[in-house]
Amino acid sequence: MSSPYFADGLSPRKEICNFFSTQPAYSLAWSRRDDRGAFRMAVGSFVEEATNSLQVIQLSPHHDAAAAPECADFGVVASANVDYPLTKVQWQPSAGRVDLLAGVGAALHIWECEPTGEMGELGLPRSRLRERAQLTTRADYAAPITSLDWNSVDPRLVLTSSIDTTCTLWDVEAQQAKTQLIAHDREVFDVSFVAGSADVFVSAGADGSVRMFDLRALEHSTILYEAPAAVAPSRVGASPPRHAAFTPPLLRLACNMVDPNYIATFALDSNYVTVLDVRSPGAAVGQLVGHQAPVHALAWSPASATQLCSAGADSRVLVWDMHQALASRQHTQRQAVAAAAQAKHLGRLSKPGDASSIHAAAHAAAAQAMTLQPAAVAPSLTYAARLPVNSLAWLQSSPEWISIAFGNTVQTLRL
Repeated sequence: MSSPYFADGLSPRKEICNFFSTQPAYSLAWSRRDDRGAFRMAVGSFVEEATNSLQVIQLSPHHDAAAAPECADFGVVASANVDYPLTKVQWQPSAGRVDLLAGVGAALHIWECEPTGEMGELGLPRSRLRERAQLTTRADYAAPITSLDWNSVDPRLVLTSSIDTTCTLWDVEAQQAKTQLIAHDREVFDVSFVAGSADVFVSAGADGSVRMFDLRALEHSTILYEAPAAVAPSRVGASPPRHAAFTPPLLRLACNMVDPNYIATFALDSNYVTVLDVRSPGAAVGQLVGHQAPVHALAWSPASATQLCSAGADSRVLVWDMHQALASRQHTQRQAVAAAAQAKHLGRLSKPGDASSIHAAAHAAAAQAMTLQPAAVAPSLTYAARLPVNSLAWLQSSPEWISIAFGNTVQTLRL
């Protein structure tokens, strides 16, 4: 089958394509432009020493469907050295004159990926990563940056989160911070713009909350969700054993790319994903329970408002489709709201003695609409990797492909 994602008409000839790195692979990001070659991504390493790397890899036009599974299908076209692991990498959303790549760790790094005109391994054209900026909010000390999101509406804007409780909005053209705000009571672990907006963003942090902000009115914010308290056992050997309640940190979140009302998140050591609806703050609308160990990564489909993927320490990659569950929940909510409205109408028409019971029925119906239990969903697809999966990335230009990182391997899977 021909593919529009390769200029020469080639498409992947395998259901699973491999890349083998010399270091443990952690952060992943698909390139969002096709004029430099499709099936190209950035891969950041995770080594607990100051010897990390960022690599740009691309699917070889010579990869062979009949080759052994241990054969590499992707080759390195560019690389750069970094001291500390990049907690997240992302390509600039728009296909501008220059090809920009961002990564965060000790600072916000901006690289330009430039073709060299040379040919490299596996018949791939070589490029170089030239660092254009290394941005921090202070010259004397910079708190580690935990995540970033590049705005798709205004590609000059990059948002970052940090362990110093702040979120910072950067102008990458001017190479300076535009706004910085204290977003949470503790460390901020992830941040994301709401789809289709240059102003509204959400964040998740160690205080166990998901919060929504509007850059046009930063004096206000909305707490969309607070993780329920969990029980932490006492240290091993303590006598007698005691348990203490604590609020688990929320490690990552993802905004739905098709329907901006939905957000997904997961907590530290949690084996399920929580789905939120911004129209119903304070309560989850879905819980995706299927992992046997903590969740490590999640991503919404770029083509479906109800499909998302999660991966975790159980080495499993799960694809979920929430269409039926969300439709059923919305139907139940509409019925409850209609019942409450009808009860209020009857209350206005009833005799004074009957009004109290009718009003009670109205309040009960309204409460039912607001306190529905999260919908339970079973995974529609499952893939078992060889090792715990650290991260995943969904290819926006061709949504039937997902990439995962585990150990020193990056695999690209056809759904």
